[in-house]
Amino acid sequence: MSLKNQIINVVCEKIVFPGRSLCRCEDGLVLFTDWLLPKETAEVLVVRDKKTYRDGILKSIVLESKDRINPRCSSFGICGGCYFQNLSYENQLILKQEYLKELLSFTDLNISTIIPSPLQWYYRNKMEFSFFNSRGTVDLGLHEKGNFNKYVPVPPCYICDKDFIKVVDIVKHFAKESKLFAYDNKKHEGFFRHVVLRKAQNNNQLLVNIVTNESTMGQDVLRPIVNELSVFVDSLYWTINSRRSDAVVVNKLILLHGKPCIREKLNVGSKDFYFNISPFSFFQTSSKGTEILYNQVLKLLKPSKHDTLLDLYCGTGTIGLSVACSVKEVVGVDIIPEAIAIAKENLILNNINNAQFFVASCQDWVDTTEYNFDLVVVDPPRAGLTEKVINFLLFSKAKRIVYVSCNPSTLGRDLQIIIESGKYNLTEIVLVDVFAHTSHVEVVVALEPDLTALTKKRKKHS
Repeated sequence: MSLKNQIINVVCEKIVFPGRSLCRCEDGLVLFTDWLLPKETAEVLVVRDKKTYRDGILKSIVLESKDRINPRCSSFGICGGCYFQNLSYENQLILKQEYLKELLSFTDLNISTIIPSPLQWYYRNKMEFSFFNSRGTVDLGLHEKGNFNKYVPVPPCYICDKDFIKVVDIVKHFAKESKLFAYDNKKHEGFFRHVVLRKAQNNNQLLVNIVTNESTMGQDVLRPIVNELSVFVDSLYWTINSRRSDAVVVNKLILLHGKPCIREKLNVGSKDFYFNISPFSFFQTSSKGTEILYNQVLKLLKPSKHDTLLDLYCGTGTIGLSVACSVKEVVGVDIIPEAIAIAKENLILNNINNAQFFVASCQDWVDTTEYNFDLVVVDPPRAGLTEKVINFLLFSKAKRIVYVSCNPSTLGRDLQIIIESGKYNLTEIVLVDVFAHTSHVEVVVALEPDLTALTKKRKKHS
């Protein structure tokens, strides 16, 4: 019998990645909901009833967990930015450790205790805020969880850099005073669309990118906000986006004030490295957390001056360049031309002369490369590795592969394929919590050739 649109009582068994509450209905079927903690009893409205699972919306908590605390942010439970503000940070780490251990349960390897985030609040160095129309005027905020047509006003937000809230207040006031409205993607009208903010937190540099719909108005319309922000902003852009999609797409990019890029400093292996960050280039979302993450990558790679390193999905070259002084040569590959252009700038910026970068799809590049690599680091997008890249790794003869992942589900899938091939063994797993109060965890794993298999192969041919 379908339970759709019915309110039922459930007990949360556990939290599963990506932060969802797993409950079980009376008929034994699993139900997923949000914001419920283990062992809590709640009333849940069933909104999806499939053969193998159900989805529900939390209506009320009947029995609370002793671990539940009051969230700091008044938007918690509406905004999708945070999942675990209802738990102490120590208990958040325990939960993350548990669901990571479950996702990687196919290996008998001991998973080290999760490394905590160096900052629990105000750590995000990039945020994208959306303009929306509210009560006859324009406002600025974040999407409601699961609803791209409803918004949560900002402030407050306690995980973004403090300077971002200062900028939000200024831009919001300017937008209201302008009497212009937010873009409506159904009617395809309105002016203001987004504000994208980036901060080089270790270097105290700030980039602001105001995104609007196409308009006959020239730059004069933004002159008041340029004058106000230029006092403390290092780089100020205007992006014109006429696409109907809600994504930030560039039709035209105009530098209104300051430098084309901001510059971040990361300390890796007791050495400072500098990286340019442009409006749309990829950079890890927490500067302090990134230093911890990259130092773990360096530790697991165990590089030597005789090694050649391949950095697949290299982005702007941050990992490869951080390791460059410890190896003979670095080769980086990424499909995004803008990212590779900045990687080459970063190479010059750090006076590194033993690295080169290529614009290419990683799966196409590995098909044609004639390089031999001692070390390989892969930091793929959330979708994980393709079959071609996995096959390349299996036959690469690299003495060490380090896989960095922000999605443990696809990481687990890829690792099982690699391990079952018999060519590589998983030797170490490190968890780094870069994103406090969210469900996300960075996982770094090391793989080394299966020496047992190699020995058997040698005996067979002797």
